Amino acid sequence: MFLIPNRREVVRVSGGASLTREPALLQSMAVNGKTPSLAIIVHVEEAMFHCGKAIVRSNLWQPDNWDSIEGLPTYGQALVDHGKLGIEIDQLDHGLKEHEETTLY
Repeated sequence: MFLIPNRREVVRVSGGASLTREPALLQSMAVNGKTPSLAIIVHVEEAMFHCGKAIVRSNLWQPDNWDSIEGLPTYGQALVDHGKLGIEIDQLDHGLKEHEETTLY
């Protein structure tokens, strides 16, 4: 499923995918001087549009209308709990925040 900001319709694609580290392709995807380390190539066999009513009703593209996330676990807490990781949640949250701020992908 592909969602495009400010578009109501959703594009559903059937097919396969492969991963690549092809330098020229990755360089063509650079944003603000940051190049991804991996890309997904989607091999489309069939593509179709889906009605966007659910997207409209969800207010997906309207952050001012989003519900509060207060009380929900952090991404780090979810990873620690689900993966039964032996790391402190605060340490993982800090690492994730630092990674998000220094890399694009």
